[in-house]
Amino acid sequence: MAAFATLLFGLAFSVLLAVRCNTLLVYFQQEEYDSRRYFGVWKNVRLLDVYASLAIIIALILMALLGGRTWLLIALSVVLLGIAYHEQLYRYKKPLVNTERLKRIRLTTLVMLVFLALVCSVFLPLSLVVVQALPLLIVGSNLLLKPSQDRTNEGFINEASQRLAESSVRRIGVTGSFGKTTVKHMLAEMLELSGPVFYSKGSVNTVLGLTRHIRQRLQPAHKYFVAEMGAYQRGSITRLCEFVKPAYGIVTAVGEAHAERFGGIETTALAKAELADWVCGQKGVLVTSEDVMTHEPFQRLRQQYPESFVVVGESADNNVQIAQSILNNGKWNIRLRFSDEKEFDYTIPLLGSHNVMNSALAVALVHALDPSLLKLLAPKMAELQQVSHRLELKDAPGEAAILDDAYNSNEKGFQSAIQVLRLLADERGGRAIIVTPGIAELGIEHDEVHQRLGSQCGELCDIVVVVNPERIPSFVGSMAGTRARVIEVPSLQQARGELAELQLTPADVVLYENDLPDILEEKRLL
Repeated sequence: MAAFATLLFGLAFSVLLAVRCNTLLVYFQQEEYDSRRYFGVWKNVRLLDVYASLAIIIALILMALLGGRTWLLIALSVVLLGIAYHEQLYRYKKPLVNTERLKRIRLTTLVMLVFLALVCSVFLPLSLVVVQALPLLIVGSNLLLKPSQDRTNEGFINEASQRLAESSVRRIGVTGSFGKTTVKHMLAEMLELSGPVFYSKGSVNTVLGLTRHIRQRLQPAHKYFVAEMGAYQRGSITRLCEFVKPAYGIVTAVGEAHAERFGGIETTALAKAELADWVCGQKGVLVTSEDVMTHEPFQRLRQQYPESFVVVGESADNNVQIAQSILNNGKWNIRLRFSDEKEFDYTIPLLGSHNVMNSALAVALVHALDPSLLKLLAPKMAELQQVSHRLELKDAPGEAAILDDAYNSNEKGFQSAIQVLRLLADERGGRAIIVTPGIAELGIEHDEVHQRLGSQCGELCDIVVVVNPERIPSFVGSMAGTRARVIEVPSLQQARGELAELQLTPADVVLYENDLPDILEEKRLL
């Protein structure tokens, strides 16, 4: 019986460790296998083992006091299996993706865990150390595999680079603190009037992400390549430019989004200006907004390369002036005036005032690439597709309207979405309801930005469902005494439950504004 109990514990502990390994890998993958950031998540989300450790401690105490081991070990095994079963039922907003890299890290970690589980079945106190040290084992596995992973990645990048070198595709880079994914999709739709366009759907904006798409999808027939470029640190966009080699570029905005990564808007501007620097060096065309041009790196580059810049904005001094933008029946009627006094009128069926500038930037680059396309462009603009999860209206008969802005992560877009929410709710005669966890990665601007957003929500919304309010106290506090009814919930799942209690009608409008990943929304005890 003693041997059976030992074997059962080894099996139960192995199952728990395997389930826990998957749990921790979810967060490790969401932090892009970055060990430093992962340990921050481990602390903030509270990925500390509590229940299994408590069960093991109680079992050890009882064994010392009662002198028996067999039945206590069997009971402990049953408890550990129950903990593992309950944990594997947990559902994430962004579940684990079984990439080849993930599989290698998991397999390496599990091999170590099987050995440790066998040792723990003989020496039970060691299990307390193992179950708490599991994050270190995962990070260790990643470090152990890093040289091999780097070689694999470099091979893929070289293959993609070779395919690009053999292609005659015209290359365009798009970056910005916000708006780059939307502008990329707009631009790709417009350029399809001229020829096949290669671009990544969604928000793929890294060298490895673009590498995968190039290897799998780039064809000789493609005429244009529109590459979204994300900046995670200084030098990120330069690395992307060296890979893509764009002759054209768009910088949509320089803002506080992701300021936590850069430490301030000045550093953010320097990072975004890397695309402008590259394009100007190629004697290409860089399209950007008048707001972006208020930042020193762009002013300096324009003085050095005046012929490369196309600046868009409401001022008549710009290369492309937004001469008119009128909202009518949910559609924007826009007039652009070019420096040669030529005008272009078009309509876009997209919500949000920020899409006026987004569309104008895309049109300006189309004009720089091929001015003759403007004759064909107006009908295409009227049919532009709404990018998923970016102020996307979902209006089913007999149900409340849904505004899905889950992928928004900036103050300007947030404010625009609230205005659209109020407008739609007034048109329908219903309530304006927002569900939001706020914005992430604002750094020192976190409290100030959320205070402004909270004030606007309090003024324009009827009901505000705040997800994880502990993270944004200034947002909640600024709504005190306003018209809005504030409901605080710990997670998006509970927010949906609260909406069910509100008895929504077809006249109501619900805005889902931003959807933070598990690593920012959750607080867990394992």
